[in-house]
Amino acid sequence: MNVIKKLVSNLSNFMLLYSSIAIAAGIFVSMNYHVKFLSNYILLIVFLMIYPMMVNVSFESLKKIKKAKKPLLIALVLNFIIAPLLFWMLCTIMHASPSIKIALILLAVAPTSSMGLGYVGLSRGNIVSASVIVALAFVLSLVIYPITFHFLKFGPQGVPLSKILKSLAFVLIIPLFAGLITREFIIEKRGVDFKQLKPIFSLITQLSLYSLIFTIFALKGSMIIKNWRQLIIITPIAIAFYTLMITITLLFNRHVAKISYADNQSIVFTSVSKNVALTIGLLASLGKEGQIMAAYPAIISLFQIVFLMSYLHLSNVIERHWVQASGTAGGE
Repeated sequence: MNVIKKLVSNLSNFMLLYSSIAIAAGIFVSMNYHVKFLSNYILLIVFLMIYPMMVNVSFESLKKIKKAKKPLLIALVLNFIIAPLLFWMLCTIMHASPSIKIALILLAVAPTSSMGLGYVGLSRGNIVSASVIVALAFVLSLVIYPITFHFLKFGPQGVPLSKILKSLAFVLIIPLFAGLITREFIIEKRGVDFKQLKPIFSLITQLSLYSLIFTIFALKGSMIIKNWRQLIIITPIAIAFYTLMITITLLFNRHVAKISYADNQSIVFTSVSKNVALTIGLLASLGKEGQIMAAYPAIISLFQIVFLMSYLHLSNVIERHWVQASGTAGGE
């Protein structure tokens, strides 16, 4: 089990490296080989990626929702309102294509990434508040995603509404309930120590994510490279988005909401950190057009890792400033 934990830690800490390798390898294969058969395995990879993720979400934390009302409300507004509006504004300013705009807005409304809670713990944030935010965000996404698809008018671009709903069911609803049943009724009812199994589920999710990124770029890499101008547009959009999201969150939490440092960390890492895996899986399950669009969140993830790790390294400085400015302990 220690070997698995070390492997999971390695795959998480060097996510930027492994994601880059998966993208590069996929593009190389796409430009030199015909691998259309890989499309037959996308749904399997997506399920293997999402299901373990859902097992790792503790929906029991929703019982503590009263203890986290203020940070929960702030995080939900940031995640489901501010983030998509910000991506929409940046895409409009940069004249990004409709496919990029749709992909990034879908990424914006995604719940936090699996590493979100890990970052909260490492930065001495409020893990109770963060757990509540993550659990409720996943539940609300059952409603938010269909609404988002409706307003984005994804269907008329080639994907019928029925297929979108089927993809949502396969990528989100079925894994969510399967994960809930696995954790609440099979693992815990039988007295199994979930902490021993969690690294295994995390490993499956991470390996499946890298496999899916490789598969997407192996299938569509050459086409994406031909449209390299669109890829260049993503860079300033990503840099602006993460810079503004972190800045807005810090300023609001410190000067308007006036919450503790610990609650601030729980909000930052659960609002700024987006679930790239879920977004890629959802788009990849929508057929050829969706598979091309799934490449954009994969590229955005490279910037997300850099910004979140940089913010994590600055946590000590932020905490000292927060405590000095407020005159209270960071964890209060």
